Amino acid sequence: MRGPAVDGKRLAMLVAALVLGLLVSVQWPAAAGHPPGETDRVERAVHQLELEQAELKRTVGRLREELNARQQETAASTDLLRDLRAELTRQKMRAGLLDVRGPGVRVILDDAHRATADGREAENLLIHDYDVRDVVNVLWLAGAEAVAVNEERIVNHSSIYCVGSTIMVNDTRLSPPYRIGAIGNQARLLDYLRNPGYLADLKARGKRFGLRVEFLRVDTMLLPAYQGSFPLRFARPGRQE
Repeated sequence: MRGPAVDGKRLAMLVAALVLGLLVSVQWPAAAGHPPGETDRVERAVHQLELEQAELKRTVGRLREELNARQQETAASTDLLRDLRAELTRQKMRAGLLDVRGPGVRVILDDAHRATADGREAENLLIHDYDVRDVVNVLWLAGAEAVAVNEERIVNHSSIYCVGSTIMVNDTRLSPPYRIGAIGNQARLLDYLRNPGYLADLKARGKRFGLRVEFLRVDTMLLPAYQGSFPLRFARPGRQE
């Protein structure tokens, strides 16, 4: 009878030892992984990382705002530069420094092709510098936006004068026939040219002596840019103080 009782006690002690060993084996790695004070250090490190992350987010936000502002400034500068370029182009066109294209009229003036006479009659057989000037002035008066004589662009200080039997425009010697092109409202330009109150002497000499005086409508014409210089001797930039 004692044998079985002793075996039961031994079995109970063995089970208890196994349970105790299992508990120790489970708790030992946990204790080994987190020694005393380690948990606090981990929590502080995590908290510091969270603070740094928040600061980085604020920095990224600030940089994003600065980038947007710079992009808007760049866009505004680009728009301003584009507007300045467009205005510069318009001013160059107005000054005659660019080739221009558009509808307009062409006036053709040529000497009379017949035997030369003496005295006053001989003068009436020729196109003179004042004839060309009169036509150009009428075209400006009619609102022409660009004018050229035989490919010489007329600008604010262009000169038209006679040297012997030829006409000088922008210091360039021209010979007849003289082709005066003007870009603008065709109907208005032709109305002014055909108006009896303008160019009366030229028209009368044309009918009487056979001068060629023609006014033609041109749907698209190309006028070249002014090729001369703008000499300035006395003008200076700025205002008088």
